[in-house]
Amino acid sequence: MIKICFNYTQPLVNKGKDKIYFTKSTDLRLISLVLVLCIFLTHHLSAQLAQDFNQSSLSSIWSGDRANFKINTANQLQLGASTSGASTLYTRYKVPADSIQIDLYFKLQFAPSTDNQGTIYLFSDSPTSGAETGYYLRVGENGNLDAIQIYKVDKGVSKLLASGRMAAMGADPADARLRIKIYRNGLWVGSVDYDGNNNYEEDFEFMIPSFSLPDSSFIVLNAKYTATRADKFFYDDISIQSIVKDVIAPTMTNVEVIDAKTLSVSYDERLNPNFALDAKNYSVDNNVGNPSGVAFKSGSNSTMILTFGIVLNSGTTYNLISNNIRDLSGNAKANTLPFSFAILPSRGDLLISEVLTDPYSGGDDFVELYNNSSKTIKLNGLLIKNGQKTDVKTLSTGYILAPNQYVAISRNTDFLKTTYNTPLNAQFITATLPSLNVSEANITIQVLENGSYVTLDSFDYNQSLHYSLIDATKGVSLERIDFTVDANSSDNWHSAPEAVKFATPGYKNANARTNNPNLSNGFTPNTKTITPNGDGSFDFLLLDYLLDKPGFLATIRVFDTEGFEVNALVNNSLLGSAGSFKWEGVDKEGNILKTGMYIFFIQLLHPDGDLREEKHVVVVANNF
Repeated sequence: MIKICFNYTQPLVNKGKDKIYFTKSTDLRLISLVLVLCIFLTHHLSAQLAQDFNQSSLSSIWSGDRANFKINTANQLQLGASTSGASTLYTRYKVPADSIQIDLYFKLQFAPSTDNQGTIYLFSDSPTSGAETGYYLRVGENGNLDAIQIYKVDKGVSKLLASGRMAAMGADPADARLRIKIYRNGLWVGSVDYDGNNNYEEDFEFMIPSFSLPDSSFIVLNAKYTATRADKFFYDDISIQSIVKDVIAPTMTNVEVIDAKTLSVSYDERLNPNFALDAKNYSVDNNVGNPSGVAFKSGSNSTMILTFGIVLNSGTTYNLISNNIRDLSGNAKANTLPFSFAILPSRGDLLISEVLTDPYSGGDDFVELYNNSSKTIKLNGLLIKNGQKTDVKTLSTGYILAPNQYVAISRNTDFLKTTYNTPLNAQFITATLPSLNVSEANITIQVLENGSYVTLDSFDYNQSLHYSLIDATKGVSLERIDFTVDANSSDNWHSAPEAVKFATPGYKNANARTNNPNLSNGFTPNTKTITPNGDGSFDFLLLDYLLDKPGFLATIRVFDTEGFEVNALVNNSLLGSAGSFKWEGVDKEGNILKTGMYIFFIQLLHPDGDLREEKHVVVVANNF
């Protein structure tokens, strides 16, 4: 800061670079001139540089080829020259006295070369090139191995100090968000996100033992370009400030299971290796304990690889606990993250549970899957195909499905959520399915195992499987009733009811069967009363059976109380040891029967001569 001191006894002398003294007789015009000069210098020399270019026009602190630069609609500084050449923009700032943090974003919307390259002087004693002294970054050279390069320049003579990742700047566009920290001892640490976001990875590090800077310096943006690249340079979020003391401890951000004995553990900042490599600072619950080996992931200083002597179990949710993991400033805190060991499904683990092939206008088909196992299943690479059309789609997803959970797959999952008012725990994957006809389709899910495709489940969808009382299937899904029964049993599917807006994507099916507590040897209805009105409550009856041997032929007929046959469910149907038949309270023509009692008459005949008969009474009622 410039101080102005009025002293009536001292002569007009400069008693130092930051004080100016005046006598009583000093001309007021001189005082005014000095005040104007002070204001000008204060305006053009800020203590710390911070430019996000969110204003509508270029700030007056910048000098140079201002006419060749503009603030674009994305609030970025953009080169806007009319022809080939070189343009410079610069400003002077006060260099922080303590450790320094430099942040900036730049983008060259082309693959750089020696004819089209960018140079950014972070520190320079002059805004013009030729005899300057300072430090700069350069992006652009011939070939495809371009990297961010850091140079020291001494009276115009440059020396390369370090380079970032090779070829990181060789593509189109060449963009990066850069953070450089310069410590008192001369250590430079550069971290970069080459996607232009804020997920920094350390990229270079070097030491300048005798590093020092003047009180003030220029930052200079240089762009060299051909005519076709005259508007392809972009800059944003430029900041040069003192490093704020780090008091925030590292946070565990992700736990990835590499295999049954190996974890990859990521933190949000660089770790102190003396603590990060100590196995006692990590543990996993459920009797897994401390790792037997700890190492940094290759090329990283914030991700650890933990190896255990105990095999992880798929289907168990574990917690990784870390203590005393410190950053370079010595900060530490306890961290805990849950994880599970996900594996590829085997046959019977993953089942088709719900299908919609006739969506409302604006929506898309969906197929719902159910994890029928105690394993945690990864779905990446799963094949879903329509066998009728040989149309196959492969899931590319990091989604993991927990035991006994559902997930709906559709190209338009937002439509499903809003149309069917799904609960918060409903699960979705946004992906393209094979094309499915409204009338019929073969839906098959497969996984690649040891070089061969294994079919996990297959369902021959047919529109006729819908509830017989539904006039139109648009927007109505078909739900699987029982996961212990084969998908292609026609009695194992039913239309989702109106009570759930005709579909339950991503969560438990409305028609999912519950265990029949009265089931015994022979046939047992799962309910004594049905109300077939489409409201989702007892719309159909399941006639469950449990037999002491397979091979019976069953004939099941339905009579009213006057002895007239109203329906025949099956005729000489071959049975296994257990299963069920579905009845929707309708007659032979598909009409709802009137309210009253009805009798199931069941005849069983076995090839060994065993003949059995059963009768069961049920009620068709009205719940209005």
